[in-house]
Amino acid sequence: MEKRVSSDPESVSSSAGRSTSTRPGFVGMFQRLIDALPEQIALVDEEWIILAVNPAWTKTASVYGYEALRPGTDYAAFCRERASEGHNAARPAIDGIAELQAGTRQSFEYFYDGNDRWEGHTFHVRINQLSIDGRKLATITRYDISELMQLRRLREGFSQSVLETEAGERRRFARELHDSTQQLLVGISLTLGQLRQETSKEVLQAIEQMETLLSDVHAEIRAISYISHPPMLEKLGLRVALEELVAGFGRRARLSASFNVQGDVTPIWPAAETALYRTVQEALSNVHHHAHATSVDVRLLFRRSLVHAVIVDNGVGMPEATPVGVGLAGMRARLGELGGRLFVRHEPWGAALIASVPSKSEIRPSGDLTV
Repeated sequence: MEKRVSSDPESVSSSAGRSTSTRPGFVGMFQRLIDALPEQIALVDEEWIILAVNPAWTKTASVYGYEALRPGTDYAAFCRERASEGHNAARPAIDGIAELQAGTRQSFEYFYDGNDRWEGHTFHVRINQLSIDGRKLATITRYDISELMQLRRLREGFSQSVLETEAGERRRFARELHDSTQQLLVGISLTLGQLRQETSKEVLQAIEQMETLLSDVHAEIRAISYISHPPMLEKLGLRVALEELVAGFGRRARLSASFNVQGDVTPIWPAAETALYRTVQEALSNVHHHAHATSVDVRLLFRRSLVHAVIVDNGVGMPEATPVGVGLAGMRARLGELGGRLFVRHEPWGAALIASVPSKSEIRPSGDLTV
């Protein structure tokens, strides 16, 4: 399983017996650079023979009982042997090394959960190729990201709690707006009906104008109420919830609204679904209040590693110095927390908002290679 070489860190022997060497002093310099680092780091040559490791690497290898992971060991062969013993964490490394050797990529990373005494810990492994004097070397770096994972879970839990509170406030506002305000408007309509029977022709014209305005106010309140209290995302899923949100918005706001999906629909993590949904919800509210549009088009685009929500309207456009009140800052903050972005395009025919989020959490599940 192991390939032994000279203890001289500046010269190693390949499996074919050829004498190969790095640039004089490079391995020693690399060793000095990594010795004080807390991450576990190793340097390997083009045949995956370990040339140098730092104390953190040696210590962790000893804890696992893998004292063989020292200079002179074939790292690729070590991973294959561990995989044959049923260690799933070694399989992504084998696949990634094969791709590096084939030249289809220059680096790869994966995440895995520890077991036995490391149960409850999450690790991140990254391998990067580099070229020194025409030789292809590689660095292997291993991190314990358990605390980062815990902080991320706490942050996502807090963010979800804030969003749920916000959604509850929106629903309460929508109910009060619909129930209380609409009742008052109905009372005004009845009073105008009584006046219609007891007044002159001139006053009748004024009453008709008031009734037209009341009709517009009814439509406005229905639209605002619907945007504030839309279909439940957690019950319908992102695609169906957005489809119903857009269709209902179009009916109540009295404009042409369309929705379509492109790409293979795949599940995405809950926080990203919520962020995209709230962004579309806020964008539709802005269209209703500020754009003076007659049509809006919403698209949900599934790509290899990203999901995009695109909202396009044919309104008056958005000025370069957009007021903070339209909610762009909140959209950007919500998406930014998840590693996403918000793009705003100003067009002569209207405006386009593009909200993008990773399809998976930045901390990926066990064995998932970076795409």
